[in-house]
Amino acid sequence: MNLQKALTSSSVKDFSSLFFSNLLQKFFGLIREVIIASILSSSLIYAHFLMLQSMTGIFSQFASGNSMSANLLPRFTKLFDQNENISLHETDKSLKPIMFWLFLITQIIQSIIIIFLDSEYSIFLFVISFLLSFIVCLNFYNSIYLSVIQAKGEFLKYSLATSLNEFVMILFIYPLLFLFNISGLVISRIFAKLSVIYFYIIPMKTKNNGYNLSLGKDDFNIPTLILGNFANIIIFTSRFVSGSDGGTSITYFTYSIFILNVILTAVIANISTLLLKKLSLRKDNIFMLYSVAISIVVGVSLVLFLQLYGYNLVEILFVRGNFTNTDAVRTTEFLNKLSYSFVFIFISTTLFQPFLSMKIEDSKEIRSKIAIIFISTIIISLLFAFTQNFKVEIESLIVIYTCSFISLLLAAYSYFYYLQKAS
Repeated sequence: MNLQKALTSSSVKDFSSLFFSNLLQKFFGLIREVIIASILSSSLIYAHFLMLQSMTGIFSQFASGNSMSANLLPRFTKLFDQNENISLHETDKSLKPIMFWLFLITQIIQSIIIIFLDSEYSIFLFVISFLLSFIVCLNFYNSIYLSVIQAKGEFLKYSLATSLNEFVMILFIYPLLFLFNISGLVISRIFAKLSVIYFYIIPMKTKNNGYNLSLGKDDFNIPTLILGNFANIIIFTSRFVSGSDGGTSITYFTYSIFILNVILTAVIANISTLLLKKLSLRKDNIFMLYSVAISIVVGVSLVLFLQLYGYNLVEILFVRGNFTNTDAVRTTEFLNKLSYSFVFIFISTTLFQPFLSMKIEDSKEIRSKIAIIFISTIIISLLFAFTQNFKVEIESLIVIYTCSFISLLLAAYSYFYYLQKAS
């Protein structure tokens, strides 16, 4: 009877909708990566594009995804718990200034990278950089409204919206990539973001009665934005390092990270989202223990599987078109070396959630201290890597292992802090 009750609980239903939609998204993502690999492979222009995307990716993580959910979901959840109706009429007005600064800052940083690369494709990269900055803004805009959907408990609707994003991209990526190369890849991403706005966000804004939801700078706590999506900040930073010599190693890093990220986003991130929502309303240590156990089992199983069958997996997924067996070997080398760090990342992602569920005003000081330690770790690891005479492959591993291990320690500390304050 207890088992039947557990299987039909809202948590299981919510997790199921998130999990299976993520499987669908990862299937679409797999098709996307296979198409990209078969056409672009390890070309230099793709490597330089990935350098730009690494930086815009970091900003997208600040402005969207788990970091934004961790920052806003506790507040939004309580608003919907306390108010029958929420009006989104004024929300857009409050987002426009933030989107302007996001665009400007990402554009400046990308310009510096392009100058640093001194690439033969510099003019083309400047054009692409404008589109990538626009995508960062769209990510931010969509993330706000998707967080509202999650806070309302409409996880099926949220799952459909995020799946639509991937589906539309797959629909356009092959013809556009084939016809316009890198430009087609970026345009397909823009079409995908706009489709979510048209089908899900615009209809949400028709209801103008109830509590008026607007956002200001006080709603975005920088330490929370950092800690809420520390994993992707680590990944994008280490990916940037892998391409800092202007070569093509970053392409192999990207293909290997895609495989590891499937598990991170399809399983661990969904557990973390549900955990964050639950803990925003009440303490639940049992669900927390189950979440940590799942993270450990998934992480260790992933490492063992990749050590045994990593090359076979890469060969099946990517070896076609311009992607050769040599590319598969280099990707597998990265995959095996990176996999252990993801065990730390999986556990840390789960351990951070109880702390992030606390009211920001009650933990503001400690959030700032943990975020400072985390950012300092990234900076120190970068400085160490760049001052040593290592290959970029080794430098990227130094960054990801150092940062992921320190993140595990910080996450454990944050959980013990939560237990002390929540008791």
